[in-house]
Amino acid sequence: MKRYLKIFSNKSNLFVILIFILAAFVRFYNFPNRITFWSEQARSLIVSANYIKVKPSLLGQEYFRQDSNSHVIYSGAYFNYSLVPLLLISNYDPTVVTIFFALLNLLTGGVIYWAAKKMFNNKIAIISTILFLFNDLMIYHSLFIWNYNYLPLVGILIFYFSFLNLKKEHWKYILLLGFLSGVGISLQILFAVFALFVFIVNIWKCKNKITSSLLFSLGVALGNLPLVLFDLRHNFFQTNTILQYLIDTLLGKSDAGFAYYYLLPLWPVFAILGGLLVWRVFKWDKIIAIFAIVIYVMMNLISQKVSFKTPTGMPGNVTVLEVDTASKAISMDVSGPFNVSEVLDFDKRAYVFRYFLEFRYDKKPLSETEYQNIKLLYVLAPTNFDFKDSNTWEIKTGWPYVINNIHDIGNGYVIYKLQKP
Repeated sequence: MKRYLKIFSNKSNLFVILIFILAAFVRFYNFPNRITFWSEQARSLIVSANYIKVKPSLLGQEYFRQDSNSHVIYSGAYFNYSLVPLLLISNYDPTVVTIFFALLNLLTGGVIYWAAKKMFNNKIAIISTILFLFNDLMIYHSLFIWNYNYLPLVGILIFYFSFLNLKKEHWKYILLLGFLSGVGISLQILFAVFALFVFIVNIWKCKNKITSSLLFSLGVALGNLPLVLFDLRHNFFQTNTILQYLIDTLLGKSDAGFAYYYLLPLWPVFAILGGLLVWRVFKWDKIIAIFAIVIYVMMNLISQKVSFKTPTGMPGNVTVLEVDTASKAISMDVSGPFNVSEVLDFDKRAYVFRYFLEFRYDKKPLSETEYQNIKLLYVLAPTNFDFKDSNTWEIKTGWPYVINNIHDIGNGYVIYKLQKP
């Protein structure tokens, strides 16, 4: 008890606690109406739910990318395995699952504080934590389910244990760094570039480079074990697919491109570097440093990535609660084989409705390719949408239909029931 009283009597500790309370408030205020749950998130939960309802797999979910042989690239399975207990605890409620990812981001902030304090000092740790927790992209990523959301935590752990290993070499650091690199690769294929850098930096000063290289390689294999086992059982199918995709990219034949989220593992490092910079300014002029931090926080809180009223990642500001209600309306109306679609964005096959209908309301739509000979189709579309002249394949391939409005979800969007005459 005295230990805890001592912690709370320290002004610095109270300030750190206040930072995390404010960061939690920023994330959890009006939480159900702000989270993003759409195609990418639904596809993730569908894969994990099928681990429970059908059978586990050594593969994670599909990327939206294929090589020139039309072979699909899969992510590692650890991410989807991590969702299984969350689905069971939450009874397949995506809002509850998303809470975990908000807490994960706060935990990453805590690890940044701990690591920066160990490596530098308490003030740099506090500043770095503020820069991370109140960054608009980190707030944004706290509000949806995504495998890449683990990457900042992986990144700061690799940074810290590399720091320890370079200070004093130890085999357990090499093995752990390999494992974390393998986890990173399972989450994001391009993390292999970071993993190679981590390998080079940590191995070059090792006394026994062969042993250290083997330990690192073992760690990588353990960190991506399900996919490694899959490849061993299927003649290195995924490895060959990834290599072919790399060749396609070098030849300009792939759809590869750069995006900010490839740098998510470095976000904690950027925060710590920012903390070091602001600390230098702080030693020169405290007022300027404090003013800079306040401006930084305010600018990020009013960013387009952050809203305290509506989700910033959902088309048309539709909320997950509205999608849930619409799915329930479909489940109560449906009779016989049916399918679903939506025209708000690229996801014409409405994975978000597929998830709710199958795993929350026990009504499974037909497959993603069965649209040509169906008698019943439910479509999320704007009010007064012109179905007759729609270029959406999922709609026009089964045309003509008799159209009825069965549920108005608000914001100018409606669930339409399309039936064969």
